[in-house]
Amino acid sequence: MRTAGPLLCLLCLLQSVTLNAIGASQANPSQTHDADVPKLLHTAQDALSKNDFAVAAEALKQVVAARPTLTAAWFNLGFAYTGLHQQDQAVTAYRKAVELDPNLFEARLNLGILLTQMNNPQAALEHLEKAATLKPDHVRAQLYYGRALALTGQLEHAEKQYQTVLHLDPKLAGTQYDLGQLYLEQKRYQEAVGSFQKAAELDPALSQAQLGMALAMEGLKDEANAVTHFEQYLAAHPDDLETRFHLARLYLEQGKSAQAYDGLQTVYRAKPETPGLAAALGDVSALLKKYPESEKFYRQALLSAPAGPDLHRALGQTLLEEDKLQDAEAEFRTALAGNTRSREAAQGLATSLYLQKRYQEAIPMLEALVRAPNPSPILFFALASSYDNLHVIKKALENYELFLQLSKGQSPDHEWQATQRVKLLRHQLQK
Repeated sequence: MRTAGPLLCLLCLLQSVTLNAIGASQANPSQTHDADVPKLLHTAQDALSKNDFAVAAEALKQVVAARPTLTAAWFNLGFAYTGLHQQDQAVTAYRKAVELDPNLFEARLNLGILLTQMNNPQAALEHLEKAATLKPDHVRAQLYYGRALALTGQLEHAEKQYQTVLHLDPKLAGTQYDLGQLYLEQKRYQEAVGSFQKAAELDPALSQAQLGMALAMEGLKDEANAVTHFEQYLAAHPDDLETRFHLARLYLEQGKSAQAYDGLQTVYRAKPETPGLAAALGDVSALLKKYPESEKFYRQALLSAPAGPDLHRALGQTLLEEDKLQDAEAEFRTALAGNTRSREAAQGLATSLYLQKRYQEAIPMLEALVRAPNPSPILFFALASSYDNLHVIKKALENYELFLQLSKGQSPDHEWQATQRVKLLRHQLQK
């Protein structure tokens, strides 16, 4: 999720505290290192103005050691630690500032934001709610409170909070995006599309809004428009391999095999071990009649993960196309061992036996297949041809005729052969 920017660094707060610290040091000369506090505060102020967080942190650590009740020093120490990416230490410093002054808005806000960024939104809620209460018109406080609510699953409250933010500033593209994300999570796809569209209009550079629209439209079963937005998002994020893989699957579903192949190849070149990728490349290569490639990818898929029966069936089908009949038979048998109800695997095995001219083995399987609901017409041709080769004339004639009744232009070459065989077999029966 896109964030709204860097944490606050309030040098004005530091400056006011520097003056207070000088006065305090003069009033309490007996405290250890008191005389050094003004100099250390000025050192920290100068370092923070230059983003020299290491120097600032070192100076501020000495300040809080000498003046442990100096609220602003703890606050700025928290900021310095944040700049050094020492998040745990930053949290400790901000908590100390809040302990000393529970109504210090800046400390509440920064602590809440930091805890949210540390994936602890539950702990952040208390501080962000307090910050939002202290300054009801502060957009950033209201926004991060809404985000923490959303991250803790309080979606109804988060939605109201986002609406509050948009009331304060209707032109915040990031908040429209956050609202779209919330709707997407709730499967309120039409509302999500609306929010993502507004986000994109407000900030055309917010490419994540295109991804949000794509996902929402996919939820609405509007795959055609979803594809367009996926493409626009990937134009800005070409290295998002997960989304590119997902788009390739959509291309496959829409029959755009060439586009799917190109997308999958892009993912494969960058991350060939991606789960499911080799199998998908096997599928699309087969659709494009690139059978040697299809076989290569299917075999790679079989090696890289536990293979289900459907993968063995798919490899068997590719091997059939390559005329590797015995290898195909073995794959179909493996597929059937894993799923005895797979009609596709059974049809593949029957076909491989038929093409090997093992007609007596093929016939029982073909008979079972043609008795199943909505059998493929070509099965009747294979069954007829098997009987024909075994000289079982009546069965051959019967199945040729059934094939011709069902095919009706689907397989012109086979229909011509069947027509010729019907004429000849009828003549033989009349003798």
